[in-house]
Amino acid sequence: MAKRILVPVAANERAEAIVPVVAALARDGGGTVRLLNVQPLQATRFDDYARTLPVYGYDVGFSLDAQRRVLTYGHAHEARVESETLERLRQLEPLLDGVPIERAVRFGDVVDEIVREAEAFEADLVAFTERPRRWWRPALARIVDRVRRRVRVPVLALVGGAR
Repeated sequence: MAKRILVPVAANERAEAIVPVVAALARDGGGTVRLLNVQPLQATRFDDYARTLPVYGYDVGFSLDAQRRVLTYGHAHEARVESETLERLRQLEPLLDGVPIERAVRFGDVVDEIVREAEAFEADLVAFTERPRRWWRPALARIVDRVRRRVRVPVLALVGGAR
C-alpha cells in the first residue's frame, strides 16, 4: 500500500478530480498525501524606458538611455503566488477528510519540480489527472509520460476528470 502519495495539482478543477481517489487510497492504507502545485519561475520585472527619439519628424536612431524602474521584484511576487496557491490547496482539505495532508509549492519546470518533490518526499505513488489526449498530439509531449519516465515510483493517472 502507498504510504506517501504525491498529488501534483494544477490550477483547474479537472486536476482536482484525482483528490477523492487518492483520499480513499490514503485512508485505506493509512498514508499521507502531499498536494503539490508547480508555478513558473518568477523574475524581477522592469519598466523599459529606453526609447528611440524622433528628431524633427525623422527617426535618426537616437536612443535615450534612462534608468530602468522595477515594476515587481521576483521574490516578492513569488511569496504572493505561494501564499495564494497554498490557500487554494487548503480548500481541497475537505475532500481529504481524515487523511494527513501536506502542501507544497515549487517554482520552475513542471516535470523537474515534480520529480524533485517525489524524491524529497520519498513518495510511494505519484497521482495525476490528465486531459484526454488528442489524436494529433504526440505522447512524448504529455507531462504524465515525462514524469513516469523519470520517477522510480508508480504513477497513477486519471484520464479525463471533471469538467
